[in-house]
Formats: sequence, C-alpha cells, structure tokens
Amino acid sequence: MMESSNADQVRLPRPILEAALDAWGQAEEQHAIPISGHSMLPTIHDGDRALISHGCAGVRRGDVIVFRCEDTLIAHRVACIQDGEDGPTFVTKGDNVSHFDLPLNAGEIVGRVLAVQRNGQSTSLDTTAWRLSGWLIAVGTLAWARLYGCARDLKRRLFGSQPSHVTTVLRQGTRFFSRLALTFAQAVACRWKKSPNGPSGPPEQDDI
Repeated sequence: MMESSNADQVRLPRPILEAALDAWGQAEEQHAIPISGHSMLPTIHDGDRALISHGCAGVRRGDVIVFRCEDTLIAHRVACIQDGEDGPTFVTKGDNVSHFDLPLNAGEIVGRVLAVQRNGQSTSLDTTAWRLSGWLIAVGTLAWARLYGCARDLKRRLFGSQPSHVTTVLRQGTRFFSRLALTFAQAVACRWKKSPNGPSGPPEQDDI
C-alpha cells in the first residue's frame, strides 16, 4: 500500500498482484482492499477499505471502479463510457484531482466498488441514491472540464499561452465548483437514503 496525493491506490509487487488478481477472478467473490491516497475525497479517505465485486459487468457512468495500472491498483470514478470497435472504453478521474486518467479497456478493470468501510462502519455505494449521485458527479465533471477548456482557450487568445494569474484562477475555480457539486450530490444522496420515501438500501455491514 502506498500513499499518493494523486491517486487512491494499492501497490504490490507484480508477482503478488498477478497471483491475487488471478485468485480473485477465479473465486468470483467480493474482496476488500485497503486504500491509500486522497484523490477520491470526500467519498474515499486515506486508510479506508473498499469492497469490490470483480469484473466490469454492470459498470455504469458514475461508478467507482478499481483498475490496474502496471503494478498498482487505482480506485477512480467512471466519467464516461465510449463504444469502440474493440469494445467499450472507460474514461476515469479522481473526484479530488483536476486531470483525467488514460482511457481503459475492460481487461484493465479489476472490479466495481460496492462499499467503503471507515472506522468500523460500512457505507454502500451500490444503492440507487449513491449510483444516481455518482452519475451526477460524472456528468458535472465532464461539464466543468468542457467549461474549463473553453475558458483556457479564451485565455490563450487574449493573454497568450504563458502561465498567469488567470490560469491559476481558472484551475482553482474549476476544482472549487467540482468539489461543491460533489458535496451537494452526496448530501442529496444521503438525505434521500434516510428519507422514508427514498430507497432503503442494504443494512450497515460489520467490519470487512
């Protein structure tokens, strides 16, 4: 396990990672893995454990998935899924970072995060409310990315390509509004989950 400010990840020696993934895939069971990093704040914190179901079946926009990047497992949110000749391509991004990851194919996905455990409590991400919240976050992330791209192009035309105070303001503004949208979407999901008219979701689990 290795801490990083850029990605929520688990790093293992390659032979151990290969053996673990092969065993998990054959068992077709859910497994909990420790998470280190801050890229998925506030959904996933450093030190949390993520319960994952293996494979990419059922993965939709807005879901948090675990994927393989060389000898590292990374947990990020699916921003969009694009159809291609060789199958679907998944574009992911950490909620707390400004850049998108390189596109993934289905073979690089280890599984989908079903729940997050923290301090002995488990929060399910597999309820209707949380998956809707994730979808809203993903759509909002793409919208802000396009807005930031348009603003950056306008800045280049007006002020040139050199870094400036304007660039810093645009970047900080994009991250601020992304975090604001994320917090709002999660607050709505939590309120919906607690509402007597909302989906009931699974009960809290014991320690994973």
